[in-house]
Amino acid sequence: MKITNIPKGWGFYFMLDNQPDSNDDSAHSLITRAKYIPSELLPVRKTSTGRAALVVSILLHPLLLPTYLFLLLFWMSPSMMGVSNDDIRYRILLLLIVCTLLIPLLSTYMLYRLGSVKSLHMEDRQDRVFPFVSTTLFYMLTTYLFVKQLSALYLITLILGGTTFCLLVMTVISFFWKISVHSTSIAGIVGFLIGLYYHYAAVEYFYPLLLVIILAGVLMSARLYLNAHTPAQVLAGAAVGLSIGLGTILMMG
Repeated sequence: MKITNIPKGWGFYFMLDNQPDSNDDSAHSLITRAKYIPSELLPVRKTSTGRAALVVSILLHPLLLPTYLFLLLFWMSPSMMGVSNDDIRYRILLLLIVCTLLIPLLSTYMLYRLGSVKSLHMEDRQDRVFPFVSTTLFYMLTTYLFVKQLSALYLITLILGGTTFCLLVMTVISFFWKISVHSTSIAGIVGFLIGLYYHYAAVEYFYPLLLVIILAGVLMSARLYLNAHTPAQVLAGAAVGLSIGLGTILMMG
């Protein structure tokens, strides 16, 4: 027996065990025999608002956010970042994009093709473990490279270190709980920008900071609308990201 007519807006499906019907057909019996089946494409995503929320989640994907942050920093404060020279700036930016975006993206896709990850949406907590571990390792290697070879670029190295630590925390948590990495990532950027604004008196970041705060609200609302996370998972992710991002700049900047 299967329940297939699921109302729109539900974030899950139920499939009943294929067992002979017992005498007890109470609601409690049916629920206890049900299994949680995650969906590749939840019904809510088929609505226009759901599609918009999915686009927001893709455009503000955790793998893309560090690239956005470095683009902003290199554009607004190249001298503070230690990359006043245009040639050096582009080379460092390319290195960061390759190490923090392209390589993790390709490794995640490879894991998907090999069957280690069932869905690129990573709706199951188990699907997140291998991609998170590999991405954290790539970030660790990149941070080590900057510490050893490019230590003069202190602020870049510091932000990389904070991001790597944040990833490490997310990876550990993901072994036990499905925390929102979207929330963690964008809240981490908010934390970094607040730290730069106050610690370095970088008043030019006031309006970008306001914009990122608004985008954070939109992104977290999108994740909730898509039923990708519970409110607790979204808020916990935001708290972790904000505290690590802000703490990194204030304590070590």
